[in-house]
Order: sequence, then C-alpha cells, then structure tokens
Amino acid sequence: MKIYIIDQHQIVIDGLVSLLARRKGFEIAGFTNSHFEASHWLERNQVDLIITEIVFENENPAEFIKSIKKLHQNTKILILTGENKIKRITDLFQLGIDGFVEKHNDSKVVVEALTCIKNGKEYVGEELREKIMQSLLNSPNSQKKLSLGDTLDSITNRELEVIQLICDGCNSKEISDKLFISFNTVETHRRHIFQKLNIRNSTGLVRFAIKHNLIEH
Repeated sequence: MKIYIIDQHQIVIDGLVSLLARRKGFEIAGFTNSHFEASHWLERNQVDLIITEIVFENENPAEFIKSIKKLHQNTKILILTGENKIKRITDLFQLGIDGFVEKHNDSKVVVEALTCIKNGKEYVGEELREKIMQSLLNSPNSQKKLSLGDTLDSITNRELEVIQLICDGCNSKEISDKLFISFNTVETHRRHIFQKLNIRNSTGLVRFAIKHNLIEH
C-alpha cells in the first residue's frame, strides 16, 4: 500500500515514516507540510492512501478531501488529528473519509487503522466511538430524531439497546450478559439490525449514526 503523509509538524511525519518503515505492506510514497503542495503532487502521482491532519492555517481540509476524491476516487483517506469535535468529524465522514484516529492514541492504533482500511473496511477509533455513543445516550433529542424515518421507526427498543452496546464495543457474549438474554438471541438481533440498516459491521453502525445526525453536535 503506497501512502502519502500530510502534516504541518515534521516531527509527526518523521514518526509515521519511522513507524511504517518497519511494517511490511506499507510504502511511504511521499510527504509534505501542506495541502496545497499535496494537491500539486497528487495531480501527477497516485497513492493508495493519504494520512492527513485537518488543522492547517489558511487551508480548507474539506476542499482538499473533495478534490482528492474527485481526482482519485479509489484513494483512501485516514484523518490523524488532535481535532475531535463531533460536528467536524461528521462532515468529514460525509465527504467520504475512510478512517479517523485522534493523535493522542499510540502507534498501534494507527497501524490497526491502516490495516483495517487496507482490508477494505472503514475505521473509527475507540475514542470517537465512545463519544458518539455518549452523544446518542445523552442527547435529549435522540428519541425524536429516531422517529423521523421509516427505517429507524422499525427498530425496536430491544434492538436499540443492542445497537447501543455494539457501538460501545461489546461483543455478542457481553451483550448477552448485560441484557440477560441468550447468545443466539443477541445474534438474531444483530442480524436483524444490520439487515434493516443495510450495514455490515459495527463501524458501519457508527457511520450510520453520524450520517443520519443521531448525535448532538
């Protein structure tokens, strides 16, 4: 997987280069400190994945992401940033990013995210998943929002409980223990939820919550 890195801090770039140089399957094709320079480089070159910060002076990361998706539709984008505002993250996923990791995580989370995206999946860090889950649970408007669509109307209260626990990182055994229902019943709920929402995994479930504004910004 060919990777291009964009970050205004050279120490971050150096750290990523050092980290990925020791990992098979990853190749650093280039790096820069600005989206402006990256755009010019990417007009002449193609990579499999871009790792980028989103906080730059006098630069609009949303416009950069849109231009990359237009220029190289199959290029994946992983956001690695200290920014963690839910509204900002929501907008980025709607633009088509493939993963999000907060910078305070350790290097193994970055490798996990890259591996996940390399395997054709999307990645949402544990911190973000927890933020979204808390927003879902604490939002005074969450029940109102859930009643807006026919698809969401079809979700039962029990299925909503299962959804909340899946987003919270629980596996089927843990959900079974927490809800005092059998493992097979949890699996049935999980299958029905994924079918109703047309998603394949827990990451997709989190993206669904973001995409349909089930969270307080």
